[in-house]
Amino acid sequence: MAKKKKKLKPVSIAGIEFDALLEQQKTMSATIPVYPVEKGFPVSDTITPDPITLQMTLFVTDTPVTWIKRHSEKNRVRKVCSKLEDMWLDRKLVKIVTPDAIYKNMGITSISIRKSSELGYSREISITAQKVRKTKKKTVKVPKYALKSGETKEKAGRAQTSKSSAKESSVSDASAGGSPSGKSSGTGGKSSGSAAKSQSILYGVAKGLNFI
Repeated sequence: MAKKKKKLKPVSIAGIEFDALLEQQKTMSATIPVYPVEKGFPVSDTITPDPITLQMTLFVTDTPVTWIKRHSEKNRVRKVCSKLEDMWLDRKLVKIVTPDAIYKNMGITSISIRKSSELGYSREISITAQKVRKTKKKTVKVPKYALKSGETKEKAGRAQTSKSSAKESSVSDASAGGSPSGKSSGTGGKSSGSAAKSQSILYGVAKGLNFI
């Protein structure tokens, strides 16, 4: 049995159909990252494909010769141009259908509408679109053991200061600048008491020998 031929359809962008495709250019490029090394030359280790770019020159008219049964509405050129402008302002992703392939998630980067005396009421429209790679949002559930630390896998809480560390800090503060109450404490207090005691003994001996 002979295979059924697919019915040819006009080029469309987001459902907007055109009378003719005058020119089409599909660009596929890639980026090769370059990393300099100490030996004085660059090296590369990967190739990153760039988004596909599609450039088309389309034709639209109020008096179509092709697809006349599909495009018989009045003021069609004005309506098509207005829809294209709104599409560009809305910045929405569109689907482009050509005789060769279907391109989804395409972003319109530029639209040029040409009007001349030769074209009359028709328009020659140049459109450039680029493929947009969409990302999906994903929620990951963190297991309970990931929130625990150490070999015992105990819950990681807030750091607390023990009583001994508090005492040590108070003693160090007192030795450095004295306690808030003005009393001597720690090794500094003992040394000052010993000095006073030795001074009193020397005073007694000197007085007993009638030196004072």
